[in-house]
Amino acid sequence: MIIDAHTHVFPPRMIERRGRLVLADAGFAELYGEAKARMVSADALIESMDRAGVDASVICGFWWRSPDHAEEHAAYLLDAAAASGGRLIPFVPVVGSGAALDATLERLVRFGARGLGEVRPGQAEGVDAALERAASAYGLPAVVHSSETVGHRYAGKHGGYEVGDLWRLLEERPGVRVIASHWGGGLPFFALMPELRAHIEAGRLAFDTAASAYLYEPRVFEAVIALAGLDSILWGSDFPLRAQAQDRAEAEAALPDDRAREAVLGGNAARFLGLTPD
Repeated sequence: MIIDAHTHVFPPRMIERRGRLVLADAGFAELYGEAKARMVSADALIESMDRAGVDASVICGFWWRSPDHAEEHAAYLLDAAAASGGRLIPFVPVVGSGAALDATLERLVRFGARGLGEVRPGQAEGVDAALERAASAYGLPAVVHSSETVGHRYAGKHGGYEVGDLWRLLEERPGVRVIASHWGGGLPFFALMPELRAHIEAGRLAFDTAASAYLYEPRVFEAVIALAGLDSILWGSDFPLRAQAQDRAEAEAALPDDRAREAVLGGNAARFLGLTPD
């Protein structure tokens, strides 16, 4: 299977209301305030998958401040996944705490949620605790937005987990399993530390390649394989920011052999997400 571990889709009604949502949510405005920032529906993603030869895609919601916006987005992701015949894997946004969070998580899981995402801790309070509750009670992993502490600035770079934040999340919330987006903000370069490697080998931490072409040279693939291990890398296009067909081709060209391509382009994601037996 070819699995894209990081894509974004929005309900058509949210796309139509972009201008109002920009005014309502500063984090959303940072990413989608300009018209050139693409927002697409699940139908557009399915068309892209057909062109790119992608069998399944993780569809992430935006990590809203408003419970109503999170609810609307999550409902759309679940409906789109249910209609896709297994091709779309919903990672939903949530807002809340305590009993309200539990009720929301129970309902989302009942209707097919497979994870939380894309989590942006700068958007709300108590996110780490929510991730732990989702993992311990319902087995939900999370795609978390990771931010580099060095390099060029770009829209949406900040407000995510930096390397120290990810380390604290793993150490202080032992039930959490995370896909650290955008190469984990550089976290795999610390994988020579036995403590970090232990989290990777325990199946608690993986890194997706979303927006790789904007962040690193292509040799990042071989560097992370050497440092963190082949099994730790999940291909993610960050569609619609990146065209799936182009991003897949660039990832394949950067990987050293067929075994690496099979693992990164689907095998690792299938195992991490529980789509195939271990």
